[in-house]
Amino acid sequence: MARYLIVTWDGAGNLVPTLGIARNLVEGGHNVRILGHGTIGGRAAEVGARFTSLSQPDDWDHMDDPDDFAAEVELLIDQLCFSTAIASDVAAELDREPTDVVMVDCMLFSALNVAQASGLPTATLFHLSYTIFRGGPLVEMFSPGLDRLNAQRTELGLAPVATLGDVHDACDVALVALPTEFEPHAGDAPNVVRIGPVLDAPPLVSTTDEVDIKDGSPPAVLVSLSTSEQGQAGLLQRIVDAVAALPARAIVTTGPSIDPATVRAGANTQVVSYVPHAELLPSTSLVITHAGLGTVMAALGHGVPLLCMPMGRDQFFNAEQVQTLGAGQMLMSDAEVSAIVDAARAILDDASCRAVAKQMAITISGYGGASDGVNALEALTVPR
Repeated sequence: MARYLIVTWDGAGNLVPTLGIARNLVEGGHNVRILGHGTIGGRAAEVGARFTSLSQPDDWDHMDDPDDFAAEVELLIDQLCFSTAIASDVAAELDREPTDVVMVDCMLFSALNVAQASGLPTATLFHLSYTIFRGGPLVEMFSPGLDRLNAQRTELGLAPVATLGDVHDACDVALVALPTEFEPHAGDAPNVVRIGPVLDAPPLVSTTDEVDIKDGSPPAVLVSLSTSEQGQAGLLQRIVDAVAALPARAIVTTGPSIDPATVRAGANTQVVSYVPHAELLPSTSLVITHAGLGTVMAALGHGVPLLCMPMGRDQFFNAEQVQTLGAGQMLMSDAEVSAIVDAARAILDDASCRAVAKQMAITISGYGGASDGVNALEALTVPR
């Protein structure tokens, strides 16, 4: 039995592979504890992991205007990615209890610094694209934090880094919950282990709504935007209005940010708060989504094409990759109802799009997901 400390945060989609790996470690007989925001505590207990809360308040990410991109970047830099408070919490947790291996979310750079300085085997988990951390808009967005990161590394006795990717490369292993085939061929560092999507992870919400899943025609459409607040209410209503004009039956999952009762839906549409997508995707012909990576991978893992309407974060990258692969289309989030109707109809009628999505499902099935992640983590432990 080995002792694992998992350092993460409540970013919704990032918890899918994190909790999936944690559950598999526990089932393998290991001692697992999770350090994260207080809102994660219940979900950590459900997978059998012990939990310690970060010192940050649960509403650390509150924003008066969810559409203020510049403010969101500033918040992520100060309160998350390069947070001195999170670094202190990790150091205190490592002092509090013996640990054999530390696994840190790929976005928590200050926490990765502390883990590496501890001398313990350190893994990082990519819950989003590996490629976007090697260059491009996200790296530019986080560049103001690099000086802060290097100042901390100097204090910890670590060598400074030239890029954010250097921090990931300094880990013993980098677990990437994304198939190589979905990303541009930029090349992986030697420490990368592609585990692929974790599709059997526990649900993020414990309360599930009842839906009427009918078999047969017309085709089923699943509409799902972000689990977190991104100012998506207007977009969701336009999508629901578009679905009403389709010869389809639709299920809309709003997540905790939107009350289903506030959504005006047509007779062909059921609007609920939460249903595990794994229950719906086997009978789904199209997913309309903001292109969060978890939803994209779940859809492709079941061979379902997508209409992607990104709102921010890594969603534009994911949407562009879906379109490049030919597994769906990308449409801007300000698109009118008529444009959404046209795009959805085009995908539903496109046999080649369905074929690409089904091939991606075959590709994804070749990855081990959480079990591959556990194997890589176990390889870091030294028998005592």
